[in-house]
Amino acid sequence: MSARPVGGPGLAVAAALAGGLAAVVAAIGLSALARPAHRAERLAQLDQKVERIEQLQRATAGGLTYPRGAVCREGLARGAGLVEQKLRAGLGQSQMVRLAFEPSASVDGVGLVVIGFRFETLGSYEDAMGLLRSLDAAKPTIFADSVDLASRTSAVSLRFSGRFYCSTSARL
Repeated sequence: MSARPVGGPGLAVAAALAGGLAAVVAAIGLSALARPAHRAERLAQLDQKVERIEQLQRATAGGLTYPRGAVCREGLARGAGLVEQKLRAGLGQSQMVRLAFEPSASVDGVGLVVIGFRFETLGSYEDAMGLLRSLDAAKPTIFADSVDLASRTSAVSLRFSGRFYCSTSARL
């Protein structure tokens, strides 16, 4: 018997099949390792966010989600706090006698609530004018409905009634 050397086309085909099979097994293993935990939950959350973004885009096709006069997007208390800060910053030496916020009806279809507010100050005429100028500079954030300036002998009383807008839309 003569020994035949092992080789030829059969060995090459067998080696190619074994290498291909090893590559497929390695690819499947690496794919399984690359898949994060809770993948299905994460994909579902992303799908919900994409749907919400698409809804907002469809809703805002005709205009802005938040009109230019919207003060607060984080809720009513935050918006009232921002407006109060603006008022107190513009007071000068005047005293805030009264300050009240009154949430009123929602603006349909836009996700905004109108917040009415009133305040009264007592101080110098210059301070009252300065406060009115600072509120005017805040336009269109703060809207004035009525302004009453009355002389009180050595001081003036400023009564202001206005409104601003807060968002009630859901966050993404």
